[in-house]
Amino acid sequence: MSKYYITTPIYYINDVPHIGHAYTTIAADVLARSHRAKGDDVFFLTGTDEHGVKIAEAAKKAGKEPREFVDGLVPVFKNAWKKLNISHSEYFRTTNPDHEKIVQEIVEKLVAKDLVLKKKYEGLYCIGCEKYWKLEDLIDGKCPDHKTVPVKQSEENYFFKLSQFGDQILAKIKSGELEIGPDSRKNEVIGKINQGLEDISISRSGVEWGIKFPGDESQTIYVWVDALLNYYTATKIFKKEDFWPANLHLMAKDILWFHAIIWPAMLLALDLPLPKKVFAHGFFTVGNQKMSKTLGNVLDPIALSDKYGADAVRYAVLREFPFGEDGDISEEKIAARYTELANNIGNLVQRTLSMINRYELDQKIKAKSQTDDSDLKIDQLLDDLKFNEALTEIMKLAESANKYIAEKEPWVLAKEGKTEELERVLQKSYDNISNIADLIAPFMPETSEKIKAQLKSLEPEVLFPRLEEKILNSKS
Repeated sequence: MSKYYITTPIYYINDVPHIGHAYTTIAADVLARSHRAKGDDVFFLTGTDEHGVKIAEAAKKAGKEPREFVDGLVPVFKNAWKKLNISHSEYFRTTNPDHEKIVQEIVEKLVAKDLVLKKKYEGLYCIGCEKYWKLEDLIDGKCPDHKTVPVKQSEENYFFKLSQFGDQILAKIKSGELEIGPDSRKNEVIGKINQGLEDISISRSGVEWGIKFPGDESQTIYVWVDALLNYYTATKIFKKEDFWPANLHLMAKDILWFHAIIWPAMLLALDLPLPKKVFAHGFFTVGNQKMSKTLGNVLDPIALSDKYGADAVRYAVLREFPFGEDGDISEEKIAARYTELANNIGNLVQRTLSMINRYELDQKIKAKSQTDDSDLKIDQLLDDLKFNEALTEIMKLAESANKYIAEKEPWVLAKEGKTEELERVLQKSYDNISNIADLIAPFMPETSEKIKAQLKSLEPEVLFPRLEEKILNSKS
């Protein structure tokens, strides 16, 4: 049995979860479920990043203390993952006192190794992403991610000597010991390292809501240091030390710099093994527009799950475009994917089991252990994080199985009294469904279980009710 440790980022908890958070978490869940099905011992970590200026400001705006504010939002995130059938092993919070203690101990180690120095810093600071930007990296003088003008800030901080680790990180990437994906992002990271790394601030002055810097109460540990360390501190807190290093860190591309450069440098400084793979997916637009509250196009994963069911949402977001590239999603696209599932998988199960009953073959049809190369193909696509290609292949199998029924015309065979051929055709259809049920299990666990239960009982039930009925029933 192999150990498999997979993480999502810990989501910054200054607001409720949206479809972007769900996207990363669903992808991680599919991989976790796939590895469990292979017999691996899986540790799947998600959680929330709960310190920093943005959270303090959001709390103030809501008329709450920061702790009260984050305590109110954590259940919303947990509920979203419950609705989406996310099978995480643990839910991590950076306000966990054990985490805070370990973070301080780690910073003390960096100080003791002479890898931290105190100096005055002046730079362009974006509150939105809580980081300093170089002038040349701004677009029209604005933060590329938040489209706001950074504020000039000057303060005395503690700096981590990141500049000492460029060559080591580069060597690890080039040797494949630290894998970064997709390739376009890997090339970006290599390019940045080749330009030369500068030391980075790991503390802030005047920020109250954070972990106190050891030995200097006037400073708090920079929120990014606190957040990145969760992947390691979690293994200690949850008694999972033997799972380190992580097999895979998943995240959106805007935080790749922290995960592919700052995080490995910190681990090298601490003489700890590096994660095996860091993968950054692309950004969402919603209806071809940037997701924003102002436009009113922020998609709520909880509302979508209530309306379409978790499995349809999981299927739609991973099916729509390649993982690693930017893409567009909308409720209309989710509704179309729901219909696709109903017309292909739903229809296949309903018609096959109905015919088995109608032609009184329920005693003849048997569950068989199948060996199918489609399993190996889907496994490989999942290893390569090609979720949309895997789902396309599974849908092709469903379409092919429906086409097989249309071509063989079991209703004609029944009418002509060709009992043996009829039995063969429906047994083959039954086996096709059984195979599809296994293949969709990591993606659509609830649907998979429903199909398997129907195959066992040979009692068909509608898997994907007509949307009008589903919405009507959810309101009653």
